[in-house]
Amino acid sequence: MTAPPHQSAGRWRTSASLSEGVANIRSSVLGPILVAVTVLVVGVSLVVDVRTAGEIVAAETAYLDAGGDLLVARGQDGATVDAARCHALSSVAGVRAAAGVTTVPAAAVLVGRPESAQAVVRATPGVLDILGVDAWGPRDVVASQAVAERWQWQAGTRLQFEATGATAMGAPTGVLQVAAVADLALLGDAASTAVLLVQEPTGEVDECWVRVAPQHRDDVRAALPAVLGETRESAIHVADRLPPGALAQDPAATYDARPTRWAPVAAGVVVGLLWGVVTWTRRGRAALYAAVGVPWAGGVLIRWTEGALVVAVGCVWAAALAAGVGVVVLDVPGVVVLPLVVRGAAGGLAAALVVVAAVGLGQPATLAALKDR
Repeated sequence: MTAPPHQSAGRWRTSASLSEGVANIRSSVLGPILVAVTVLVVGVSLVVDVRTAGEIVAAETAYLDAGGDLLVARGQDGATVDAARCHALSSVAGVRAAAGVTTVPAAAVLVGRPESAQAVVRATPGVLDILGVDAWGPRDVVASQAVAERWQWQAGTRLQFEATGATAMGAPTGVLQVAAVADLALLGDAASTAVLLVQEPTGEVDECWVRVAPQHRDDVRAALPAVLGETRESAIHVADRLPPGALAQDPAATYDARPTRWAPVAAGVVVGLLWGVVTWTRRGRAALYAAVGVPWAGGVLIRWTEGALVVAVGCVWAAALAAGVGVVVLDVPGVVVLPLVVRGAAGGLAAALVVVAAVGLGQPATLAALKDR
């Protein structure tokens, strides 16, 4: 406790309570200890939540990279699908990309490699969005990872199909260039050893591949047959690229429902209750303030200031340390860690402040508390 607080015209000033509370924490050995405990409790809860969220995001990313958000529409008994209708799906709500795809095994021979019987995938332009390929020119192709490894190709490598095979499959004649190497296995096992050619959305294709937003998956699936022109004689079957799994549903809902979401808030409550225990052990100090003329409201403000300073500094440090652990140690992307840590620390701080405020309202009996002191 510092020197007797200043009073003006017999009235206790708010600034006196604020300065007294700050001075008490700064001059007390208990202050840094309580801040350290707050950092530990809130920081651990934040790290646990970051780790859980990182696992959800990593699992979702792996699922999507393997084609978890893709639907495949095929005609009954090998019937073809209209390429223009498939291409137009990209404008449908909930569809992120759509491409008509035809895979032709052993379609052509590469010039200079007479032993090759190269599989070729012909697809409409939406396939570039599905594969994540950006730059594209009229004489560009995409090589599958297996083909690139077999022939030692990379972006910029030039190739050419023999004229007969190129003409038969409608490919450009002359020299072509590998624009990118991508995982064409995303378009099916037969495409895993193919070269991709982009064609105009005209004519017929074997399949229509559609990348959907998870929350629209069921709606798009139900609408695809009608949009692609299903008739009584020619049914359209829609299947998932991957078997439905835990993340086949909306990943945002899975993220929001994670069990550790409220862990920082619970940690804040624990910190607030710990401060309540400390306040009870310091009840003699509160009684001494009342004995020297500090009014009830002034004493409450002192206790609020002390508690708020401890939990605020502790939560800020906890957030900073948890963010570093999440990015550096747990290898969770910063775009995931930072919002998560900020929201979690804010929730923990809010919960702690509520408890601190409730505890600070209590005023011990002056004579009894002084006797205990």
